Amino acid sequence: MTAVGTEVDRALALVDEATVVADASALILAASENPGGTELVAVRVLEAIASRLGGRSRRTLVAPDRPNVAIRFGPDPSDERPGVLVLGHSDVVPAGSGWSADPFNPRVDDGWLTGRGAADMKGGLAAALQAMAAVHRVRPELPLELLVTVDEEDLATGILAHLDEPPAAYRACVVAEPTDLAVVIACRGAANLEVEVRGRAAHAGRPEDGASAITSAARIATWIADDHARMRRGASGLLGSGTWSVGRIEGGHGTSIVPDRCTLLVDRRLMPGETGEQARRELEAGIARAISDDGCRASAALLMEMPGFETDPAHPLVTAAVSALAAEGREPAVEAWTAACEGGFIARHHGCPTIILGPGDITGQAHQPDERVRIADLGTAARAYARLLLELQP
Repeated sequence: MTAVGTEVDRALALVDEATVVADASALILAASENPGGTELVAVRVLEAIASRLGGRSRRTLVAPDRPNVAIRFGPDPSDERPGVLVLGHSDVVPAGSGWSADPFNPRVDDGWLTGRGAADMKGGLAAALQAMAAVHRVRPELPLELLVTVDEEDLATGILAHLDEPPAAYRACVVAEPTDLAVVIACRGAANLEVEVRGRAAHAGRPEDGASAITSAARIATWIADDHARMRRGASGLLGSGTWSVGRIEGGHGTSIVPDRCTLLVDRRLMPGETGEQARRELEAGIARAISDDGCRASAALLMEMPGFETDPAHPLVTAAVSALAAEGREPAVEAWTAACEGGFIARHHGCPTIILGPGDITGQAHQPDERVRIADLGTAARAYARLLLELQP
């Protein structure tokens, strides 16, 4: 047996699935709904878990009662050797209605852990902490860090605050979002945009005296649909193409008034390398073509941007993740994600290869009533993370 093999076996022996479930349950109890709440109670639980496992925590306040927390295992940050970064977030979407029981009272039943955040992503955080602590016990000199941001589910203010810090040298980044234990190597970004259309009010009996902002907004929406179809026709590769989608349109005052104002909220999925500002300029150009002579004016504003990323499937980070899952008896899938996550910020800011890998299903379990994660997958994730962290080290 090789030295590395011995280290892996020793680390795996320290991974306790029951403890992962208990820690994930404690995090679910620490309700951190966003918008409408605060992540502070969840951060306190994370810090307590980290302290018990031998990690050191550092808070960065983003807003009142909303701190990012960085949990480090290994040497002091002054040690400049590149380590591995694991990324997560402490907030969850609002519980909403339709639950069969209290969404913040975690339940273990028939091999599943149920509660808001079980899949997205308190289960992944608990598994990552367990793995990092196990690796630290075996290789205490290795630099490992877990960064947990606030406000991921809404405006991304936590990761934006992190970008104010100088770039650091990381060997790799693993985002512990739920991928159903697939290795996600490519992820589109997202831009949220708002289009404000200004027209001219008039009596509906003489609509030609006014300029309908709603009619202009409909023309803009048509341009968006046409440009979306154009991009999809050129789709290729794992990520396909960017997309446009109008999520909301509202305006007008009543049936007898020509509307002088209308607003559209627009989603633009970004390919790696595209920026939200590029998307805004594209939209402005489309607006100019769509309503060039109808008497209305419109402008587009960028509300939020989340960049995408793509990692070479032959990169050692990817092959190590695939190998770790295979060693755990999983058929490792290498995929792209249609959702967006904060990994693109890390890849761009720190210049490190990035993947997404975590327990739970983002489409079938997250953001839904009775959100749940398979307990066996929590254990598999923790062991796979431990294997991966050791494989990536020099």
